[in-house]
Amino acid sequence: MLALLCAPLLRLTLPRPAIAVRMASSFVGPRQRLIEESLVRAFSPSHLEVINESHGRREDESHFKVVVVSEAFEGTRGLARHRAINAALLEDGELPFHSLSVGAAKTPSEWSESAEVRLSPKCAGGDGRGSLS
Repeated sequence: MLALLCAPLLRLTLPRPAIAVRMASSFVGPRQRLIEESLVRAFSPSHLEVINESHGRREDESHFKVVVVSEAFEGTRGLARHRAINAALLEDGELPFHSLSVGAAKTPSEWSESAEVRLSPKCAGGDGRGSLS
């Protein structure tokens, strides 16, 4: 069983060992659940964080940050990992939300060396709510 490092946590019931999913708030909407399910299905991660960083109300579900730690990334470089994460979330060739930040896409050994996740850049607009003045 994985040590649970962050609170609050949600455990997903999977055929493989349970993984920890860290949430930025207590609200978990349908889009966030879909992101979690898609990433679990695609990568069988040992650690997964899906953080709703939406402007204003969390229920907007327009901006997300993900941290994915998976053996599936073994032998691939950073850009390929980010592309694979994006591909796992596409619907009809597009992301079904405004913004995706990949905070980290690491193998378990890389994650054990450094669990650093950088802050997401500030949104420069596109949906009218985060535009710069």
